[in-house]
Amino acid sequence: MQGAAERACVLPLESRLLQRPADFDAALSCGASNDQRELAKGKRLTGARITRRTVWLSSFSLAAIGAGGFPSTARGDDAVRYGTVIGALGALRTVLPSIEKKYGLKFDMKDFRDATSCLLALEQGELDLTNATSQHLVRAISEGIDVVWISGWGGGYNVLVARRGFDAPTADASLKDAILARKRQGKPVTIGVPTGSMQHAKLLLYMKSIGIDGEHDTQIVNIPFPNLPRALEAGQVDMAMTLCIFGAIAIDKGDAKLVRHLYGEGWGKQEIGFIVTRKLARSKPTLVQRIVSSLAQAMDTFMGNADLRIELERKYSRLPDAVIAMQERQFVKYNYRTNVADLKAMARELRDLGWVKEDYSNRVDKYIDLTFLAKATGQSAAQLSTW
Repeated sequence: MQGAAERACVLPLESRLLQRPADFDAALSCGASNDQRELAKGKRLTGARITRRTVWLSSFSLAAIGAGGFPSTARGDDAVRYGTVIGALGALRTVLPSIEKKYGLKFDMKDFRDATSCLLALEQGELDLTNATSQHLVRAISEGIDVVWISGWGGGYNVLVARRGFDAPTADASLKDAILARKRQGKPVTIGVPTGSMQHAKLLLYMKSIGIDGEHDTQIVNIPFPNLPRALEAGQVDMAMTLCIFGAIAIDKGDAKLVRHLYGEGWGKQEIGFIVTRKLARSKPTLVQRIVSSLAQAMDTFMGNADLRIELERKYSRLPDAVIAMQERQFVKYNYRTNVADLKAMARELRDLGWVKEDYSNRVDKYIDLTFLAKATGQSAAQLSTW
């Protein structure tokens, strides 16, 4: 039998392999349904066709990293084809131009509608660098895409919010009782989330932790991230598991309240990082070193400075100041180090959910290479493997 989330939308052909996780970074696109049609046609913003299998990924693809580096060369700067999602990485985009030349680089930013297209473009040799969620990495492993995770970015993007008028308790036991009471009344609590996204996975895991079967005790509704604030405002759903930026929009407007921020103890911190192909890391290690060093220095300028991040994001983003401030001060945390244990935990969790065929946690180490970051920052790979 199909679960509630599966009944919420008919999955396209390519999704049967991966249960169509609505991309984490589709949050900044014009909507999941349009993105699915674009992917089915093999299109992306930069115009190249997708000619190979479509793999799933999730998550705001974000990224940036620490300090150190090489001087620029006498010859022309090397172009770095960096693909990311529309509207993402405002602080990094703002800082990189002032740093790249030091390392003899010129970042050619390429905007995509979603991270699925980013990963495919990386695999096909159209990009040198892109961002990945912990799910990206696990799915790349499961699909045989030979990438390496070269740096962390951070986490804190997963929030559960409730609409105005729905008195969702913030205590786990009370929330469980409220959900089960609605089920007995024949009016199950409705929760909006893009099917297959990181937030969908975290929602099911959270519900399980409080004794709720998310697929049977609630009604999960497939709604793209950008539409969730409107869905909450209109009362179309009782709750939403969403990216913090969209949760912040709904909260700032008075249409929702925060129920749970799934970050830190029990939920992990590592959600986003940077990846390149293993081929590039092996064939052009000096280039990859310069890339990592420039990202490290860029991120080091704002990583621990919320005021500066807000200032940089304001220069790039069209979002209200209060929303940017809420995201940067209350939710998102940045670090170029990588909590490797969290990546392994995600591999196990995806297997437990049935989203991948195997537990790939014992393979994760082979897809991480922090030696470039170690050289850039002066820290050991062991030090960079936790934060």
